[in-house]
Order: sequence, then structure tokens, then C-alpha cells
Amino acid sequence: MKGDFFSKVFMWLFIGLFITFACGYVICSSNSLLATFAGDGVYLICAIAQIVLCIVLSARIHKMQLTTAKILYIGYSILTGITFASILAYFEVSSVIYVFLATALVFGIFAFIGNTTKMDLSKIGTYALMALIAVIILEIINLFLLNSTISLAVIVISIIAFIAFIAYDVQRLKSLEHFGVDEEEKSKYAIIGAFELYLDFINLFIDLLRLFGKSKD
Repeated sequence: MKGDFFSKVFMWLFIGLFITFACGYVICSSNSLLATFAGDGVYLICAIAQIVLCIVLSARIHKMQLTTAKILYIGYSILTGITFASILAYFEVSSVIYVFLATALVFGIFAFIGNTTKMDLSKIGTYALMALIAVIILEIINLFLLNSTISLAVIVISIIAFIAFIAYDVQRLKSLEHFGVDEEEKSKYAIIGAFELYLDFINLFIDLLRLFGKSKD
């Protein structure tokens, strides 16, 4: 089951990432589409919808029909692509590609570590969550201070946290191979696993882009 389960997880991860970056590319390639979706009203609606879908997927997926879970996951990927467009439009295409490849490399390395290490990473997951809470608090504080040093510290802490989450999430997903659930449940576990890894990848990509990305200006 292990190979079958992880193949489903990474298949859905690839689907989600492909949809997100394809949507973002299409929108930022068109000035009219970018103006529409980057507008305050549409952007805010999409951002709120993202948060709602994230909560629903995380809390309710085990009670959903498989088809519903798939639709919501794809919907979240599309919404992320829409909000992503304004970020991608700010940076040079070559810079986005290099950062994406760097993100994929880092993701692959720490996913491999999470899959092969004998060390229990549950405590690391807890520390990563605490780091993210600290990031949120610092981000709120920095809305008023606008301090570049705090901004840099937030990015670095966030990168470390999501790198830790990659290894932790993969190890946790690895343990699901021991659950004697039916095929539909396995498929739903694969989608929620892909969703968690998707969030790790996207957030790591954004942080690395903020740190190393080259703007068009």
C-alpha cells in the first residue's frame, strides 16, 4: 500500500501545483485579467474563500464524499493561482523559475529525509507550529513598525518552519500505510496529505521568492 498511497499523494500534489502555477501564469500574462483579479474586491473575496476552503478541507475532509474533497482541493488550487498572479507579476519570469526549482529541490530533500529517517519528528512538528505562531505575531507587529530587519527575520523563521513541516508531514503520512481503511478512505487521506504538502511547498516558495526573487523594477 505504501507505494500506492504515496503515488496518490504526490499525484494530487502535482495536480494542485500545476493548476496553481498555470492559473497564475495565465492571469499575470494578461494585463486585463491581472487588473481584474488583482483588484481589491476580487482579491479580497478570493483570499477569504481560500481561508474558508482551507479550514473546511482540514476539518471536514474525513466526512466528505471523495468527489467533494477532490473538487474543493482543485478549487483551492485555482483560488491560490488567482491570488498568486499579482505576486508572480511582480517578479521576473527567470527569477520565478529559479526559485521554483530551488523550492522543488529543497522540498525533495526534506521529503526524502522525512520518509527515511528513524528519528521521531513529532516534536519538530510542534516546534515548527510554534515558529509559525511567532511569524504571525511578528507580521502583525511589523504592519505598524515596517522594520526591514523584522521582515527578514520573519521570512527566515518561516522558511525554517516550513522545511521542518515538509519532513514532519511526510513522516506522518508514512504512518498512514498501517491504517486498514477502505480504498475511498485511502484516497481521501491521499488528498489531505497532498493538501498539507501543497501548503508546505507554496509557503516555502513564497518565502524563498521574497528572499531571493528579483523584481521587474
